[in-house]
Amino acid sequence: MKVLLIGGAGFIGSKTAFQLLAEGHEPVVFDSFDPQIHGDKGLSHVPDLRNNLPVIEGDTRDDVALEAVLRTAEAVYYFPACTGTGQSMYRAGQYCDVNVRGAGVFADAVLKSGAGLSRVIVSSSRAVYGEGAAECGTHGRVFPRARAAAELKCAKFESTCPLCCAPVSPLPSKEDDAFGPVSIYGITKLGQEMVIANTAAAACIPSVVLRYQNVYGPGQSLSNPYTGILSIFTQLLLAGQSINIFEDGLPTRDFVYVDDVVAYNCRALTAPLTGSVSLNIGTGVRKTIFDLVQALGVALSTEGLHFVSGDFRLGDIRHAVADTSLLFETLGSLDFTPLEVGIQSFTKWVTSQQLSGQANSTFQQSLEEMRSAGLLRTAAKA
Repeated sequence: MKVLLIGGAGFIGSKTAFQLLAEGHEPVVFDSFDPQIHGDKGLSHVPDLRNNLPVIEGDTRDDVALEAVLRTAEAVYYFPACTGTGQSMYRAGQYCDVNVRGAGVFADAVLKSGAGLSRVIVSSSRAVYGEGAAECGTHGRVFPRARAAAELKCAKFESTCPLCCAPVSPLPSKEDDAFGPVSIYGITKLGQEMVIANTAAAACIPSVVLRYQNVYGPGQSLSNPYTGILSIFTQLLLAGQSINIFEDGLPTRDFVYVDDVVAYNCRALTAPLTGSVSLNIGTGVRKTIFDLVQALGVALSTEGLHFVSGDFRLGDIRHAVADTSLLFETLGSLDFTPLEVGIQSFTKWVTSQQLSGQANSTFQQSLEEMRSAGLLRTAAKA
């Protein structure tokens, strides 16, 4: 199949392109090569990408360029997005432009080009759920509101029941859960997936929306300080710097290894699906930030130097984990890579790269940008 991967030169897109090539498809990559993601020298895998398949440089907001590349495509993966949750809170215009208007231009191009697409696959995010689902002892399954700045300032980090304000326990997010994005990034990803899925439905094109949890692994950007917590933490430890752990170190995330994500990306292309379906891509296992730092320390043979600052970012969520029931039912089950195994592979790759040594300064710069915008604050000590 002739497959167009828009934003396909990035971390997940490029690995998907290589896997599609290995499976006998004909992938074509269309990418803007955003310097924030690719760095000045570009991601290390890009030369291999250019040597093995067609790579076209272009912006998803360029309707003429999009219509041209769509004419010969039989299926499309849509990856492009600004992805920094924290950065989105003070660059709302940029995120709305790239993520939502870009999706709108793509939607128009699909209709104008007369593309005979058999499928559109959209990379979305668990951020569309916001704080996600939780269990209240009185009210059962509920959906906590965004945590208030005043509560966070008092070090009250856990979410509460929206009905009775009682403590709640986090639950895995299901695809039909209520949406509740708490960051500009989450809002724009929700808009993006809805624009494309709606257009695909109008054009009678089957669509698959894949809501990724925290994806990590070899090949991710080492120069982008606004996303990729493993990349940032690893480089800090290699430089002998301590890790600033936000809140109380107990936020949890569902860390999913990139090869597992790619496997599901490729299954989504050929699975016998009709209409539109949304699927969570995650392991279903929650890990705390402390778990992450400990695993990194073991992989790097360091003590995993860190300190709990009580810093918090407006727009962050407390807990995240995927319910994988529908994913397994639709695309089959998978033995996910355990975090400790994936981190070993990731850190081995990182140490093989030519690091700039600027991880700490660029990360600190990103934090100062947030602090200056009033979005990074520190909780009062008990």
